[in-house]
Amino acid sequence: MISICIVVMSGQRGSLNRQGPSLRECLWCLANGLPLRYELDEAWLSRVLFHVQGCRDRRFRTVPSAGATYPLEVYVSSLGRIFPLKTGLYKYVSCSGNLVQSSVNADFEGFLFSVLPGRTVTYYGERGYMYVRNEVGHALQNLFLSLVSHGLWGSVRLVELEFGPGKPQYIAARVDVARVDSHCRGFSLEKGLPFDTAVVLRKSIRNYSREAISSESLLDVLKWSMGEIVAGSRPYLKFGEEYGVNGSVAVFNVRGLDKGIYEFNAKDMELELVRTGDFREKLWRASLMQESVRRATAVIVLFGDGLLGEVEAGAVGQNIYLNAVDEGLGTVAIGAFHEEDFLEVFGEQRPLYVFPLGKPAE
Repeated sequence: MISICIVVMSGQRGSLNRQGPSLRECLWCLANGLPLRYELDEAWLSRVLFHVQGCRDRRFRTVPSAGATYPLEVYVSSLGRIFPLKTGLYKYVSCSGNLVQSSVNADFEGFLFSVLPGRTVTYYGERGYMYVRNEVGHALQNLFLSLVSHGLWGSVRLVELEFGPGKPQYIAARVDVARVDSHCRGFSLEKGLPFDTAVVLRKSIRNYSREAISSESLLDVLKWSMGEIVAGSRPYLKFGEEYGVNGSVAVFNVRGLDKGIYEFNAKDMELELVRTGDFREKLWRASLMQESVRRATAVIVLFGDGLLGEVEAGAVGQNIYLNAVDEGLGTVAIGAFHEEDFLEVFGEQRPLYVFPLGKPAE
């Protein structure tokens, strides 16, 4: 193995925090299956890698990780056709921003996501395997939004998702990157936050003010996270033949909505009332008495099945984080809860992920 630092990412010319495109323009284009038009600058690869696994405050990454255990490692596989690198395989070192060459051989142009699930399972037991798959989904969503923002497209293949104690490291996903001739057009909404800014500002918020949020903000978070903003297409990739995740919301303090349980209709992008009532205390207890649930103005719950569903829930969850930032709201990903209690309240399929939502108290 060759272990030398070959690129100091922070030393490349070009801003790592552009003023555009907007987050929702990138989401719109991802749903349309086309990238924006963009002339690659000298910092583009640094920027993409930072979006996927970059360090904020010298510790926390740009995507969430259960207990900050960070089982995910990102590699660049270069043939020298798109990436400004010689042929080889390179490991991204998150908090230094460096690339380290681990092999002089490569057979495709793109990214590999390697995971060491033991880092997470050591703390969370068997449930930690799901958390790792969620994290792969978070990182893939940021990667594809970043590629779209840089005029590139990718295709993903999920390789190994069935983790166990007998093997320490897995190749979870491979993303082939390509240039395309067609580009995304037609986005005409207000710009909102730049995508780069939303990534930098994204963090887990657990303490919320008592101020109500608007039904429009709640619906926008859901719409731009998992709605069919283009007919038949959501703002993230399909990991199987069909989308496998759906969402519901427990409303506690939302202007324009009664307290109760609402199902989000992804096709019509509307909230449909299922049952009225105040379920704050019950969901707080079901979530192992995590205070973020009790302090929230609403709680989004994602449902689905199987390993692909867990990855997809991570992609949707990353959108929830980014869109919460765009709306001036905060959220935190919760994977620890009593499933049977959530089933009793929501009457849905298997709960995968919980996202309290509210205005940050700070």
